[in-house]
Amino acid sequence: MPIAVLTTLCCFWPTGVVAIVKAVQVRTAVARGDIVSAEIASREARNFSFISLAVGIAATVLCTILTVVIIIAAQHQDNDWDP
Repeated sequence: MPIAVLTTLCCFWPTGVVAIVKAVQVRTAVARGDIVSAEIASREARNFSFISLAVGIAATVLCTILTVVIIIAAQHQDNDWDP
């Protein structure tokens, strides 16, 4: 559950919300005594958490690269106008 909540808040919320729902399903399945369903929901929660983490990291890396490219392009453009 903590990983699902952290990836929802910090990375990519759509898949993070699904991970939280699956984590809640794990708790209810364990309370019922349904271990097989709990294991399946646990695996799904983990997978959705990792997807959320991967998308969040990829978005951060792409935004950083884009920012650096824009800054470099702006510096080169300013140098072209110098007399």
